Amino acid sequence: MLNYFQDDILQVVNLIRHKINESEKLNVIDKEISRRQAAVIGIIDESQGKPVFQKDISCRLRIRRSTATSMLQDMEKDGLIIREPVGNDLRLKKLVLTEKSMRYALMIREEFTLIEDSIIRGFSEEEKLQLRKYLERIKENLTEERRQR
Repeated sequence: MLNYFQDDILQVVNLIRHKINESEKLNVIDKEISRRQAAVIGIIDESQGKPVFQKDISCRLRIRRSTATSMLQDMEKDGLIIREPVGNDLRLKKLVLTEKSMRYALMIREEFTLIEDSIIRGFSEEEKLQLRKYLERIKENLTEERRQR
């Protein structure tokens, strides 16, 4: 009997999706902002003070620049982000979280830390490092595949 990875991958993806969907905090956030907006907040939050620009959002979320523009304009209107000029180039603006979105960022960070802890519970530091390497290779494979289409 053949044993395909696809079955294991689908099971893991579904279990993680269910774990995320069971989160009460994330469900509350879902009612107030979209998942993409939450992703943008997460990207800016995890940048640890390094400037994040629209092109970074576009690349990280793998969306067109026009889609990122529209989404970021909506987030600005909703008071989730502000754009601050950087240096002398008035066209270059970094994205900054507002107090409102910082509350969401804290909730998202706390909840994903709990989810991650439950996923990697019992893993040694070496196994965690190896898992990270495998996940990076999977992302590279899938990204390369998308580029070739």
